[in-house]
Amino acid sequence: MTGIPCATGSTEGRWKTLDVWGTLAGVVCLALAAGAASSVPVNSGLGPFAMLPYSFCAGVLILNIAFLVALEADAAGPARRRLMMWAAVVLVVVLFGAAAFVTDVPPGEAAFRQLGVADTFARTQSVEPNIGAYLNWPGLFTPHRAHGSMRPARHRVAHVPPVSLLNVGLLSPGGPVDAVLAPLPSTNTGTASASTGQAARWWLLSDVHLGMSDDDPRRPGRALSDFLRREVLAAPGPQQHVAFVGDTFELVGFTEDESLARLEAILARHPEAFSALEACAVRGVQLHFVCGNHDVELARPSVAARLSALLSPVEPDRVRVYPWFLHVPGVLVAEHGHQHHALHRMPELLRAADSGTDGLDLPPLAAWNADPSRSRLSRAGAVVRACLASERAERRVRTLAYEQLLQAESLRLALDWAAVRDLACLSRFRTLSALPVAATRMVLAAAGRRAAGERTPAAAGRVARTLESHGAGVAWYVSGHTHRALESALGVCPTRYVNTGTWSSDVRGQGPDQSDRGTFPYAMVEVGCDGTTSGGLRYWGSAGA
Repeated sequence: MTGIPCATGSTEGRWKTLDVWGTLAGVVCLALAAGAASSVPVNSGLGPFAMLPYSFCAGVLILNIAFLVALEADAAGPARRRLMMWAAVVLVVVLFGAAAFVTDVPPGEAAFRQLGVADTFARTQSVEPNIGAYLNWPGLFTPHRAHGSMRPARHRVAHVPPVSLLNVGLLSPGGPVDAVLAPLPSTNTGTASASTGQAARWWLLSDVHLGMSDDDPRRPGRALSDFLRREVLAAPGPQQHVAFVGDTFELVGFTEDESLARLEAILARHPEAFSALEACAVRGVQLHFVCGNHDVELARPSVAARLSALLSPVEPDRVRVYPWFLHVPGVLVAEHGHQHHALHRMPELLRAADSGTDGLDLPPLAAWNADPSRSRLSRAGAVVRACLASERAERRVRTLAYEQLLQAESLRLALDWAAVRDLACLSRFRTLSALPVAATRMVLAAAGRRAAGERTPAAAGRVARTLESHGAGVAWYVSGHTHRALESALGVCPTRYVNTGTWSSDVRGQGPDQSDRGTFPYAMVEVGCDGTTSGGLRYWGSAGA
């Protein structure tokens, strides 16, 4: 007798709608987890999850729903087993990959760090406020095992850097941070603190763009020499400070030896400016150089040392270099401003104080201008690659290694670490928002036009609010970069904003320097003995001086 095969169920061999949705849920979870790698961490108050974006938590929730869907799938169909295995693979990738989204520290080192937290809790029998760590499982349960009263931590854990827990040996409670972290290997860098009861006068200018030639019609080198001799050296009164807020020299994209040779060649090409800067140092004027996107190589320790030796061989401390920004407590913060411009932003800026631009990826606009002889399509491809590289650099900024650089920078700037950390993440690079801007600039450049704007940059208000929130408010926030001289009030706080424009011929503002080549913008800040400040944007006319 020949057997008659049973009829196959109508659902066998077919995928149901719920199976498809379960599969898509795994895809969505992976997408959210990958997106978390380039998102700003938020403090959700959920312990370890405080270091992860909400989107990551949402992805895990969706994946749990996918498991429930898989459990309810038709057992006779092919989807159930495959869907369960798919969800399991996604779970492993997301959970084990989460560490890569938050930090690049190997799991073993992270485990040792948590064991160190637990050990410290057990030894001190109290919550040590100098330990900045998210409470993983060892640190969460150990306080309950400790004998004696536990002091509650009433501080925000995020305000203290987790890099103080690099290994168990660094967990001495209350130990000084500077005994653990060495400062960046830079020469004569630091902050210029305003001494209590001592008056001071600050002259700030930017974007002089001294290069290997002297063919700029405005002759910025000669104008700078006249300004320093007729205004700064001739001014009586308090301690004088001259701050160059970035792009003083054309010094970017060179090796160490090339940077040293080029710096000397630039100063030799502009002997009037060189001589005036030397005279200022001899007369006791403090010279400050903030690095910009055109002179980032100035942050190299050897290049900073050479600049100090050239301008002030007797007292090198008269010349100071700042890789990121200058901070005078309660008075001013001065930064070039390119860190808030996505097309020029260098996420790992502080690494320039170690090895210049060696190993650093070019920002998108620098990638476009790197080789003008190439085709537009090839240059556009370079911009896309630079955008992706900037995204990866933004993730590296959140690693322990870079946080250590931020902590060392906070010591040198005499600024709370939490404030420095927040300022570093204030303006983040985003490809989806940067690419349209880059495309617009390329189209305008091809048409011989520029994107114009005379309003106060939004970043100025964010910087001022961030400093205020950390109790480090200043009276003045000064920047350059845009070549548009401007002074305005920041309505959100008492801080006033000044953009020092440019001394080159590439003037983009609507001030008197636009039509008069002999007029140059700068900022002046007077500090009284009682700590009060006054000043603002000024224009110096070389013809009538």
